[in-house]
Amino acid sequence: MKALSGGCADCVLARKAAQQTAFMCTRTSVILERRMRNMDVILKDGSRGEQEFSDKDGARTFRHTTSHILAQAVKRLYPDTKLAIGPAIEDGFYYDFEFKEPISSEDFSAIEKEMKKIVKERLPLERFTLSRDEAIAFMKERNEDYKVELIEDLPEDAVISFYRQGEFVDLCAGPHLDNTKYVKAIKLTSLAGAYWRGSEQNKMLTRIYGTCFPDKEQLKEYLDRIEEAKKRDHRKLGKELGIFTIMEEGPGFPFFLPKGMVLK
Repeated sequence: MKALSGGCADCVLARKAAQQTAFMCTRTSVILERRMRNMDVILKDGSRGEQEFSDKDGARTFRHTTSHILAQAVKRLYPDTKLAIGPAIEDGFYYDFEFKEPISSEDFSAIEKEMKKIVKERLPLERFTLSRDEAIAFMKERNEDYKVELIEDLPEDAVISFYRQGEFVDLCAGPHLDNTKYVKAIKLTSLAGAYWRGSEQNKMLTRIYGTCFPDKEQLKEYLDRIEEAKKRDHRKLGKELGIFTIMEEGPGFPFFLPKGMVLK
């Protein structure tokens, strides 16, 4: 009976040890996952904080910083390019540029490669402010005409902040990630023309759209969803199934074909 009791006691101790080990492993895993998920950020007032990509604000900060990475890559590859604006948008970001020579989507691979290089450089971001006169002089020295115009249009009492990463500096209110290292997956998606400040009286700029995620798996899932949505696009299906067509005589107006009239 003593041997049996001793054996049972050993079993209980072994079970407790296994449970404690499992608990510690789970706790460590949760902590590591949290550290990987949390991103250190620089807030608009210059203070430091943490955000998560899964949160709306965190995703917006993440995409905004990626737009700066895009602008830095473009300036490295095309030094004469002038910068306009580069906000975060739903599911991604864009940046407007004035290129000296036109570019096309065929240039995306080179730009993406440079962006990934900037991420690997793990560049810390630094926020600093300048007075109005200093900010205008700073941007004039860099031949950034669009930035000068933006500064001149700011209210007299505005705090004029900039963000620096490596050799790149941009006029920006923030917030931003505190390092480029967080942006693990990038995809430039399209090109478009965009008038400066949305006015056809102004110069036509080149807008580059893109998307980004903390890891390649999330990027793949997003791109797969976009492809599936394209397959179900009513404009595509309508033409393929012979339901309607679009003609030059009525842009945006569907002309129903015989099959479409039956459905109608």
